[in-house]
Amino acid sequence: MLIEIFMVLPKSPQGKAQLQKEIARFHAEQAKKMIERLPCPTEQKLELLDSVVRRLSDKESK
Repeated sequence: MLIEIFMVLPKSPQGKAQLQKEIARFHAEQAKKMIERLPCPTEQKLELLDSVVRRLSDKESK
């Protein structure tokens, strides 16, 4: 099935920044949901989440 999507993207710097923020929030929510559904103990899920946060922090500092 083919779905056509038309998007009107913001042109102002403020609008672009807001869009980036909303996309980041969406991705974070999806990652959280995926981690919550993993068939492992909560402790392992927390370790995974900590690892992701550390990796992203390291990536930003470079």
